[in-house]
Amino acid sequence: MWILTVRYEFDAAHRLPDVEGPCVNLHGHRWVVEANIRFKEVGDSGVAVDFKKIKADLHSLGLDHTYLNEKLDVPPSAENVARFFYERLKEMGYDVVSVRVWETPNYAATYMEGDG
Repeated sequence: MWILTVRYEFDAAHRLPDVEGPCVNLHGHRWVVEANIRFKEVGDSGVAVDFKKIKADLHSLGLDHTYLNEKLDVPPSAENVARFFYERLKEMGYDVVSVRVWETPNYAATYMEGDG
């Protein structure tokens, strides 16, 4: 079994109106997404899937240069953004292990199914 990790970066604004502190105000981030996807086999070329395909699929979700409060049906916290990418990749047919979203170089949230 293999786990491929693809890193995707995008810029987007958001605000968290129900969180005390500066995040209640409109602000932006350079979001970093790390998707970990499981593959049970590789092709004759030795490749499970081209990394660039996964990255293109992440980009196709249309969050780059947007206002996340208008794109997500839940508050656009790092936790919910991670779940958003996880669920969309699953819908695309990927066997997703986890998705980690970095909101800043020091703060990230990871989403995976199960109880730990």
